[in-house]
Amino acid sequence: MKIAFFDFDGTITYGDSFAKFLKFVLGARFYIKILQNLHILILYKLNIIDNATTKQKILKSCLGGKSWADISKKCDEFVEFLESYCKDSAKSKLFWHKSEGHKVAIVSASFEQYLRPLCDKWGIDLMATSMEIKDGVITGRFDKPNCYGAQKVARIKEKYDLSAFECIYVYGDTRGDKEMLELASPNCGFYRIFS
Repeated sequence: MKIAFFDFDGTITYGDSFAKFLKFVLGARFYIKILQNLHILILYKLNIIDNATTKQKILKSCLGGKSWADISKKCDEFVEFLESYCKDSAKSKLFWHKSEGHKVAIVSASFEQYLRPLCDKWGIDLMATSMEIKDGVITGRFDKPNCYGAQKVARIKEKYDLSAFECIYVYGDTRGDKEMLELASPNCGFYRIFS
């Protein structure tokens, strides 16, 4: 049995899916929120605050206090755009693995809530960062640590017995995929390429 792990943003997509999702949900208010959080984004770009802190602050500012029932509908509606935002080369490789009978999973720092409908459509597994929802409301916090860097490996090992696979393929494109790429079998780790 073989397995393939794909990062999502930048590996399968053309860029950041969280920003696209926020724009989809908020409409014109998205730009107001960007201006309100510009200082956070600048601190992140300067490496003063990390990926998890930045994402959680943006999540809280943009979706904190919103009804999960309302956002859940948006997640379902977002699938068509999200699929169109995926690279043909990435989809071809992902579906090649499926056609070969390999297990396929997306391992992403992006949010499970809007990735799940796409993964269900494609018939693949998902490990991702997840929004905390309490009493039907998005709190603006994560319900588990951000699925980034070493946390990707922890999630994978929690879900799969890797010794059961004769070959492990890994596809990634940023520093956040480094540890996951180290799980790849010889010549089966791909950084920013699909062959």
